[in-house]
Amino acid sequence: MTGERSKFRDLDEKITGQVRFGDGSTVHIKQKGSIIFKFKTGEERLLQEVYYIPSLCNNIISLSQLSEEGDKITLNGDMLWVHDKQGKLLMKVKRSVNRLYKVILKHKEKMCLLSKTDEDAWLWHARLGHVNFKALMLMDSGKMVHGLPSLSHPKEVCTGCLMAKQTRKCFPVQSSYMAKNPWN
Repeated sequence: MTGERSKFRDLDEKITGQVRFGDGSTVHIKQKGSIIFKFKTGEERLLQEVYYIPSLCNNIISLSQLSEEGDKITLNGDMLWVHDKQGKLLMKVKRSVNRLYKVILKHKEKMCLLSKTDEDAWLWHARLGHVNFKALMLMDSGKMVHGLPSLSHPKEVCTGCLMAKQTRKCFPVQSSYMAKNPWN
């Protein structure tokens, strides 16, 4: 549960309801969605079925929800450990004075992969699947594409096209290991 809408990757507005706490107080659920967390190791993890509760001041993670997803939760003394299915440590937290385990997780910032360009030549180059600029100018002169503006060849090189044209290294002429019979 969280009260910060900006943390969500997606939200389902149809989900509503109430959550009752141990002291008898209730809060209203406005929506439900998923959040991508980033651990100290750099690993990212999707946490689903997270309630958006605007009046909530703290974020609360359900240990039973983590265990249902296959994580192993270990409590020993004043320490809490959470390991994933493969045994990798996800969280190691010391119990605070108020008997809670405070975990500070960073949520992954949303990233927009849309690029913007002011030059028509680059825009049409990308729109048409990185077609070469001579072909673009031929399309323009032959009026083959409706709405294609008059273009000039830019002086820069497209890095995407350069990376796509890179070749792999050749296979070695001589192998470092040769089998002596078919069963080796």
